[in-house]
Amino acid sequence: MKNIILFVSLVLAGCSNSYTVTQYGGMREALRMGKTQSRTTIEDINSKPNAFAVGALTNLDGEITIFDGNVYTASTKDGESSITNLNGNQFDSATLLTLSYVDSWHTTHLPLGLTLEEAIELAASKFKVNTDEPFPFYIIGTTNNFHLHVINGFCPVANPELEKRFQPWRMNSSQKQEVTVVGFYAKNQEGIMTHHGSNIHIHGIMEIDGKLTTGHLDSVELESDALIFIPAN
Repeated sequence: MKNIILFVSLVLAGCSNSYTVTQYGGMREALRMGKTQSRTTIEDINSKPNAFAVGALTNLDGEITIFDGNVYTASTKDGESSITNLNGNQFDSATLLTLSYVDSWHTTHLPLGLTLEEAIELAASKFKVNTDEPFPFYIIGTTNNFHLHVINGFCPVANPELEKRFQPWRMNSSQKQEVTVVGFYAKNQEGIMTHHGSNIHIHGIMEIDGKLTTGHLDSVELESDALIFIPAN
């Protein structure tokens, strides 16, 4: 791709960690300010093994989720249906991405009786991860309540008069569903790595009625047998 504007706006790493967390673009500038140019390519991202990432495609054309180097891109043309491609070539770059490379993980059950953010932080602390610095994680489990969306070129919060055809595709479900949650925990990164009011940015990978489905998770409730994977230092 020609004339790609590539920059890293933020690189955060703990000196004791074997992984880094790299940020391309930011929530505020992409969603609120409309700065949606290409900032990194999928080819560059996967030039190293074990990539894990969440973000948005160039021009906010959809969501991008990378799970151990496998690239899931979700898009919608009308806000009424969504298509997820796995390792396809329809999209080749992202405007917003939080990225890490992890080849070794600790595993434990997701702590019970806490909010999702609290449970993630507690699990990470168990393995001596510095939770004041951003870190990746993933969860494998069953959800009984989730809210998922795929962006469609514009942020509806920043554009309250958005036409119906530019609205995100949304799925809200209270049906039992297996899910892989891929995300990052990041304190004090609101407007950059996370939405305001949250310390996490999470995407979901599911198979619904035989159809691969991915997107940004606005919320998710997980049953008690969920396993969380925390990067090994």
